[in-house]
Amino acid sequence: MGKVLFSVVALGLVFGLVLAGCGPKKTTSSNEAIETAKSMETLEEKANYLIGQAKALYNSKEFQEAVDIAQYILRYLDKDSLKAKDLLEKAKNALVSQAQGAVEDVKKKLPGFGK
Repeated sequence: MGKVLFSVVALGLVFGLVLAGCGPKKTTSSNEAIETAKSMETLEEKANYLIGQAKALYNSKEFQEAVDIAQYILRYLDKDSLKAKDLLEKAKNALVSQAQGAVEDVKKKLPGFGK
């Protein structure tokens, strides 16, 4: 009985790992994510997939890519998506902060810049 139980648990773990590896992978661009979503059947599937991809891109500091996906969702899939609106706002704010940081770096390197 112990060997059978162990075998079932081990098989379950292996199967679970295989399924986890087969799930949606983070894309490298908004265009790639959008093209993948187009092959999905329902608007809900497409929107959920794209929200996940946008979050992954945002977490990777690919803010413009996240903005592009959120805008696509709002324009073509669900104009009322709160998740897309929230992500769009966060990603745009991150882009502004990134740009302000770049300006500050230039100011430090070039005395008198911006005065």
